[in-house]
Amino acid sequence: MLPTITVDDEKCGDPLSCRKCLLICQTHVLGLGTSVGVKKYRETDPQYFVVRGVRFDKCTGCMDCVEVCPNNAIQVSFSEGGAR
Repeated sequence: MLPTITVDDEKCGDPLSCRKCLLICQTHVLGLGTSVGVKKYRETDPQYFVVRGVRFDKCTGCMDCVEVCPNNAIQVSFSEGGAR
């Protein structure tokens, strides 16, 4: 069963600097992207970077990403069992 991974962008204010969830996930379920898309030949302002779940099928349900987040911005739940 695939998880639902929710990241609260208001709480996750600076994912580019923090990256704790990205570094702790052994299976690289989370990824760093932007909320504005790619702008050719332009630097993206750091405020537009966001963390999202990208490889849901690799999630083991270990909850390390939830535990390491200093702002409690990440929630992981499984449809049949609810939040773990």
